[in-house]
Amino acid sequence: MTEHWNAIRRHWQLLGSPLRPPLEVVQAYDRELELGRSHVVMLGVTPELAGLGAAMTSVDESADMIAGIWPGDTDTRKAVRGDWFDLPFPVASVDALIGDGCLSVMGSADLRRTLLASIARALKANGRAAIRLYTSPATGDQPQDVRALALSGGVSTFHELKWRVAMTATGGAPDYTIPVTGILEQFHRIFPDREELSTRTGWELPVIGTIDVYRNSSAAYSFAPAEALIVEAQMFFDDVRLASTGTYGLAERCPLLVLRSPKRRD
Repeated sequence: MTEHWNAIRRHWQLLGSPLRPPLEVVQAYDRELELGRSHVVMLGVTPELAGLGAAMTSVDESADMIAGIWPGDTDTRKAVRGDWFDLPFPVASVDALIGDGCLSVMGSADLRRTLLASIARALKANGRAAIRLYTSPATGDQPQDVRALALSGGVSTFHELKWRVAMTATGGAPDYTIPVTGILEQFHRIFPDREELSTRTGWELPVIGTIDVYRNSSAAYSFAPAEALIVEAQMFFDDVRLASTGTYGLAERCPLLVLRSPKRRD
């Protein structure tokens, strides 16, 4: 996955909502977890979230992502290399934990559960976590409908379109996963003419071209329905709920999964 994320890093400034969290999302994390006085652990180096909490430790496996995306260490925040499945903190020591889209970069339900178990293990008994989801709707979109919506100006950003395209391609795939190469292939089927897409939407071709980082990548994403993710989370937390993250494009499919009361398994 490191090579995949390094490719994304090189295009970071061309990315936008919902891949990069708008201010509404930042406020939702703070509101739902009351982070003002907490030492926050963040999975990944999402720069928009780096100011949350009284202090923050960000954990990412990629030194290049830390060097290229993280806004820099200060007296109250730092980024460290680490494994999300084996977080570098003692058991039951973390006040609050956040992650933006991190369940969707897991390539299987087993990996999602492994990550949820790691989060539960790290949190204090009164700790809490929130992960922004990218969830498929109960009734899936049809490719022709996504095309019509985009060409009529009904999609706010190209990055929203990428997720809509991806969600049409998961179909009945196990664990709601799709290789990111499959997202690119589906995009080519729905939008064979990038010039037309650019002209009709006003999106610049370099922004549309960010989807090419999926070419030859070994990564897989997952877009499980919210109900399936709630069931998975309830294996590790007694208190699981969803919270809105705002009104930006596709926000209805990007709720926060709020987790409290971790179950102890040791």
